[in-house]
Amino acid sequence: MPFEDALATITINAAKILGIEDRVGSIETGKDADIVLFDDNPFEYTSHVCTVIINGKIVKEDCF
Repeated sequence: MPFEDALATITINAAKILGIEDRVGSIETGKDADIVLFDDNPFEYTSHVCTVIINGKIVKEDCF
């Protein structure tokens, strides 16, 4: 599966299935700021979570 399709599957497409795409699933003005940042490709088992942002607030920052 291409990267773009895989990313859409776990973000906007999942939000659409749940009927909450107006709040989550993409980075847009007015949507909830729930974001996870990785140090590499998030679909590689060697990647690590660096930063977690929930409701616009950093709750984990551990990238080095």
